[in-house]
Amino acid sequence: MLEEFVLLLESEKDKVKQVLWPHVHEKIYKRLIGGFFDDTQKRFIAFAFMPIKKSMFYEYDYLFELSNSGHSGIYLLPDTSEKTRKYIDGNTFQHKTAEELVEEGIYKSILVSYTAEYDFNEWNILRECTFCDTNDKTEILKSKVNRTQTKLKDYFFKSSIFRETLERHQDHIKFIKQKHENREMPLPTEMRPFVGHSQLVAFVRTKKASKLNQIFKDYINKAIFIPLIIKLKTRYPKEYKNVEGFYGQDCNFLIPSHRQFCLIIFIVTNNQKNPSLKFYFYNLQENKLYEWIYFLLHPYTAEPDYDIIVKMLSPISTLDNMDYVSKLDCNFDDDKFWENYVLKKDDDVYIYLKNMSFIGN
Repeated sequence: MLEEFVLLLESEKDKVKQVLWPHVHEKIYKRLIGGFFDDTQKRFIAFAFMPIKKSMFYEYDYLFELSNSGHSGIYLLPDTSEKTRKYIDGNTFQHKTAEELVEEGIYKSILVSYTAEYDFNEWNILRECTFCDTNDKTEILKSKVNRTQTKLKDYFFKSSIFRETLERHQDHIKFIKQKHENREMPLPTEMRPFVGHSQLVAFVRTKKASKLNQIFKDYINKAIFIPLIIKLKTRYPKEYKNVEGFYGQDCNFLIPSHRQFCLIIFIVTNNQKNPSLKFYFYNLQENKLYEWIYFLLHPYTAEPDYDIIVKMLSPISTLDNMDYVSKLDCNFDDDKFWENYVLKKDDDVYIYLKNMSFIGN
């Protein structure tokens, strides 16, 4: 099986390298072992192998973001599992960090795997890094296929990661119900855009969205929200006694995937301890901040609670879950809502947006 696997990795190595070249750091690229495509040529598997030395964790942390993502290991040598533990007392232990295991020389190499699918007119590539307790590349590759009872391509390309998102979710529900947990388990909100696409594509794209949304939110928070609140508190101290968002955040956001604008949402409490919900709209294309006044023109009077945004917006949009507000990997791409209830104009003047001219001055 190992010999067959090595030949398979060599069979389309050059084609895989051509695809990976724009996506992979040069230090990893030169360590590529090889890879192979499925019959459609729209999916591929590839591996790279990198020996490591003591005290080189930070170099590999830069390449693989190991500090933020945790790590997994392939243990082929006796007693390695025991060496990965730090005992607090005779029966209690913690697992050592990747940094400690590299510096102590327990981890000696990294196997990098690439699982990819072409969809949305681009390659969606999932990268996984596995530390190994040996430098023996042959033994490490053997460990990847030594339990395989099927054809190698079937083993890799019929993996659950390539299954359609909704189908995989439904199978998961069946499994849960077999455990006598008869409860509602709707498809996660962030997975909805990927019905009809594989779980791999869904995972790669939601992970990317989460990172980009975090960066976007950090920027809007620092560049727009904080200056806005400072000026509002300065001008209207009685009305803006306290400002907070949902879920322990300073404010919350509704963000479309294109990130050309966003809705900033927060709760204001005045001197009489009366709360009210505020909406502001920032347009990056115009570099302007507006107050969204739709609910001033069409009042909604209920007291704020944890799902108040769903209650308010569901009659005029497809928003049906607070995930769009609370989760980083959920983008709100309801074009009709944005066009008809936020950006709508009359005589080239916004109907529901009030210009905040003093902000930024």
